[in-house]
Amino acid sequence: MRVPLGELLQYYAARYLPFVRAKQVPDRGALMGLRPVRNDAITWEENESGEAELSIPYRKDRFAKAVAFLVHLPEARRVQLDEVGTFVWKLCDGSNTVEGIVRAMTKHYKMNRAEVEASVGRYLQMLAERRFIGFYRRGGAQR
Repeated sequence: MRVPLGELLQYYAARYLPFVRAKQVPDRGALMGLRPVRNDAITWEENESGEAELSIPYRKDRFAKAVAFLVHLPEARRVQLDEVGTFVWKLCDGSNTVEGIVRAMTKHYKMNRAEVEASVGRYLQMLAERRFIGFYRRGGAQR
C-alpha cells in the first residue's frame, strides 16, 4: 500500500518536531453524529423526473466579474443530481444526522448497511469538498 508523500511528511514531522501536530483522525461515532446542511447560496428545484437541479452562483468579486464579462458566463452553474443523489440531498437539511441518512437510504433502497455507509460517506465528502454542504454538531459550531 502506497502512502501519499504529504501524509508521510506530516507523520514524520509530527513525530520528530514538537511544534508540529499530527492530524487528528475523527472516530466513526463522531462522523455519524454530524448533521449535513445545504449551502444557502445554492438554490435547487426538482424537475419532472424527480431529480434535483442545483443552481450554484459564481463568485461576485472583481476578477470573477471581469472573467464573466469576457467569457460571457451565465449567472450560475447548473448541476443535475441523479435519483440517489437527490434522495441524499433532500435529507441534508440540518435535522438529519449522517447516521439517519444511512438508515433512511438502507431502508428505502434495501441495500447492505456497509455499502450504504461507504457510498453515503464518500458522496457527502464530495459535496462538502465542492462546498455544496457543510456539517455541524447539535449545539456546536459549523465546520
